[in-house]
Amino acid sequence: MKTIRFLGFWICLALGLALGALSQRPPAPVPVSAPATAFSADRAMADVAAIAQRPHPTGSAEIVRVRDHLLARINALRLEVSVRPGEGFSEQGKDGRALSAAAVQNLVGVLPGKDRSLPAILVMSHYDSVHNSPGAADDASGTAAALEIARALKASGPHARDVIFLFTDAEEAGLLGADAFFARDPSLSRVGLVVNMEARGDAGRAAMFQTGPGNGALIGVFAREAKVPSANSMASTVYEKMPNDTDFTHAVNKGLPGLNLAFIDNQLAYHTPLARPDHLQRGSLQHMGDQVLPTVRALANAPSLPAKARNAIYSDVLGLFLISYPPVGGWVLLAIAAALVAFSAWRALAGRGATGWELARGAAGLLLTAASAGLVLHLVGRLLMIDGVQRYYGLLTRFDFLLWGAGLLAAATGLGVATAQARGARRIIPCVAALVLGGACSLVGGFDPIGLGLGLAACVLAALALGFRTEVLGAWIGGMIVVLLLAIAAQVLAPGATVMLTWPLLVAAVGAALVIGIGGTRDKRVAMALTTVVGLLAILSTAQLAAWGAWTFAGVGLMEPAVLALFAMLAAPALSPLAHDFAATRWAWRAAGIMALVGVALTANAARLGGEPSRPAITQALHVADLSTGKAWRVAGLTQLDAWTRAALPDDGGSAPRQQTLAPFWREPVWMSETRAVPVASPQLTVDRAEDRLLIRLIPAPGAEVVSLRLRPSTPLSQPRLNGRPITLATKAGAWSSLTYHAPDPNGITLSFTTAGPGQVEVAALEHHDGWPALAKTPPPKPADLMAFGMSDKTAVLVRAGLSW
Repeated sequence: MKTIRFLGFWICLALGLALGALSQRPPAPVPVSAPATAFSADRAMADVAAIAQRPHPTGSAEIVRVRDHLLARINALRLEVSVRPGEGFSEQGKDGRALSAAAVQNLVGVLPGKDRSLPAILVMSHYDSVHNSPGAADDASGTAAALEIARALKASGPHARDVIFLFTDAEEAGLLGADAFFARDPSLSRVGLVVNMEARGDAGRAAMFQTGPGNGALIGVFAREAKVPSANSMASTVYEKMPNDTDFTHAVNKGLPGLNLAFIDNQLAYHTPLARPDHLQRGSLQHMGDQVLPTVRALANAPSLPAKARNAIYSDVLGLFLISYPPVGGWVLLAIAAALVAFSAWRALAGRGATGWELARGAAGLLLTAASAGLVLHLVGRLLMIDGVQRYYGLLTRFDFLLWGAGLLAAATGLGVATAQARGARRIIPCVAALVLGGACSLVGGFDPIGLGLGLAACVLAALALGFRTEVLGAWIGGMIVVLLLAIAAQVLAPGATVMLTWPLLVAAVGAALVIGIGGTRDKRVAMALTTVVGLLAILSTAQLAAWGAWTFAGVGLMEPAVLALFAMLAAPALSPLAHDFAATRWAWRAAGIMALVGVALTANAARLGGEPSRPAITQALHVADLSTGKAWRVAGLTQLDAWTRAALPDDGGSAPRQQTLAPFWREPVWMSETRAVPVASPQLTVDRAEDRLLIRLIPAPGAEVVSLRLRPSTPLSQPRLNGRPITLATKAGAWSSLTYHAPDPNGITLSFTTAGPGQVEVAALEHHDGWPALAKTPPPKPADLMAFGMSDKTAVLVRAGLSW
């Protein structure tokens, strides 16, 4: 029994983490021999391979081939097919002086239902990619899944209502195809519900991470129909507050109900050349289809779509099934948890198993775990120095090391706090350490109020939690009281967020009530049974929190590793009795120290610069020709130059690379090497004035994928129009305003404003073409540990004009 109690913490922690990791594995792909009504990732992969042969950004020649393939496939499925040309717009920034636009061609295929007057279901994905990425995951996987879903629905039809399949253009350019559809397409009036499929990596389970408004009834359908669903309401609640957007954003803004799904593991393949069909994890595609197909089929057959109801609280349980309930259900669960915690506290105090001061120290101890783990991981984030996209992707090359390193640091901190409380450690060392670590956060990247605040909080909490020995019941129950108070606050302010608080609390409270209610017996069989139950509950709680934590860290962990501190805090109550037994031994400090050292080693390995052949780092080099000066440069928008880029920039008779600006398109310093000027196709930029209208006209050179106009007037301009259409584009005297246009019309684009009084305007235009100039020296091939990113290996042509009046 003593051995079990000694090893119980480690057994439960290891099993919980392993079970949590296993729960995040996607299902195996279904072969092409599957029944016609089933979703088969192997069948869908044929379309992924056809679409993601090469990068196909909006405006490129390659996207025309992709569009033709999709039209042929939609026709082969005998859907009602149409091309919806239009223009999409997206304001960039908060001052209104930047606008993205595109000439888009959305594709629509309609699977007719029995009653075409019923509101239709819209299944949405986008068929463009970013530059330099084949886009097998983002979003050839969603597009291929939509085609496979259409095929399976047709095989099981006809259904009660229409299912509209929308393949949007120019999502990567700013959700411009979705803007064109949701703002101006007449088909929108027929849509009653939207399901969107996306990707931010090319592996892992597909998670339903966002819903439309009033999701209560819809989540019920999703829970019943989706196969091995992945979703939780905390993710949806948090995502609503974040700046990230997908095409589904436009549906939400229109008040439409719906579901948004994506897989996000292996983000090194996000928007990079790694996003190839052979690199895509087929199980991720299968999991997407396993959730979307049965849900859409059930909705298509329903006599009416789910009515809007209060947003549900929900989560999958280890990826096996999904539990959902209304906010009132959240209060019921909290009431049960509160009753169990109150019972445990009453019995502990009455039986002198704990004192009020011990409960208070236990509460402070749990908060100390959160604050100290948050402080350590926040300092790690500061030391990682993510100062740009190059560093961000550099960390993605060894992301798993960072995840496990951060997890071990959080666990070591939690074990350290438990040990300090179990032993009644002195306060002085933890308090000084907290202040030192808090101050250290400001040594990297300047003054850091968050790090300083965490350091002060950890110091104060250490003074409250330590100095006296805290027995197991005091630490256990005191920690649960803290989680209970946090859960009540969340239930009032954001009910969807309570799932990650209430469930671990309820599990811990059940264990505590059983131990305190039945404990104290000398019957070894009863004692063993209680120990087993507590261990199983700890494994279940740890596994669920590990699954939640891993997914959350994949989403935001690189920007703030301290997010794992929340999960360390929430895991503590269920693990507390087991951790306390081990913490009382002489091995506890050594174990915490070893865990911390391993965590530091893994994190340091993740922070190494450079890539590997299987996981390359990103690089960039492009040719910029300034036709207004006759000069040319090779440019790299990197923080640090790798060996290949340092050699490639001056490789065509150029100067040594140095950081400089090239207004108005590179107003922050970038690496530039003046190089040999060679002939390039020239756009035609003219600036005229007709009566009180200022006319800026750009005719792009053949093959231009995207053009960007910058204008700086000496006086504010008004009534902006693009190709005769009123637009929103503010101007400011002496400041640059920007219009970026994707897939520009070969006949040109015209931007016009109304002027008032005398003035002048400076105008510059930059257009991008795929590849290097024909007469320029092509850089040497990139080594296997590097890959192109962004606008690398493009030719940018800069022209300028101006006018005074």
